[in-house]
Amino acid sequence: MSHRSPAPAPDDIPMPLPGAPVEERFEGALLRDDPFELQDLIAEVALESDARVWAECCCAQLTKHRSAEVRGTALRGFGHLARRFGILDPNRVRRLIENGLHSQHEFVRSEAESAADDVETFLAWHFDRPTKP
Repeated sequence: MSHRSPAPAPDDIPMPLPGAPVEERFEGALLRDDPFELQDLIAEVALESDARVWAECCCAQLTKHRSAEVRGTALRGFGHLARRFGILDPNRVRRLIENGLHSQHEFVRSEAESAADDVETFLAWHFDRPTKP
């Protein structure tokens, strides 16, 4: 019977060295779960990673984060990816943006609006947007 070591506490997870690959930094940031770090990193992932599918999956994963700011930034990342690559997986992305458009959090809704605008512009998708009072 094998025994697994307990997962390290967030404070025990070392910060990556400057210049470390974004994939390595992203994995560490997920473990540390610092919303400020995640917001900065997801923007970098969406704006700079050449691995579209990986970046799309990172954004998708963070749309479920406990922090509304991280969720909103992840949604905005879809807009950046649509602009940069001209393609997104509709089965992965469409529902996440639509959920963001209907979020109870103003920041999430605002970032979802921005992402929806970009995706509509660059990919010609259409979204079910809530009616404004």
